[in-house]
Amino acid sequence: MKSKLSPVLLVFLVVLNGVLIFMLINKPHENKRPKEERNFLIEQLQFTDVQKDRFINLDDAHRENMRSFEDEIRKNKDVLFNSFSDETINIDSLSSVIGTLQGKKEMEVFGFFKSVRKVCTRKQQEKFDKIIKKALKGGNQGPPREGKMPPPPR
Repeated sequence: MKSKLSPVLLVFLVVLNGVLIFMLINKPHENKRPKEERNFLIEQLQFTDVQKDRFINLDDAHRENMRSFEDEIRKNKDVLFNSFSDETINIDSLSSVIGTLQGKKEMEVFGFFKSVRKVCTRKQQEKFDKIIKKALKGGNQGPPREGKMPPPPR
């Protein structure tokens, strides 16, 4: 029994290692959408090279700020949801902190788009405004969602 199971187990482990190596090299689990979103605005607004560089700098700073907010929100939510048995945690205070961070995150998004709009020419601003209005209404002018279902209409 032992000798029959060893080759099967060995083959299984080799295949598993191959899959793990493939995942490390190709990183299929990483989200590749940000570049599509970035390219979407660059293409739709037909940015010049100078505008493109300014936009990319704004976008990089914006992404870093958003990542920072997300990390802070996640930390606070972890504390909140790990505190079921801890009576010393002030849930109201923690919820308030999370809400404040969410508000700052929304202001960051608004500030980013306001800065992007300043990069645009008057004609590009008109098109930019249309894109933003359509996005707020739930239009599907953006890049594909990689097979994900769109959010339900409101």
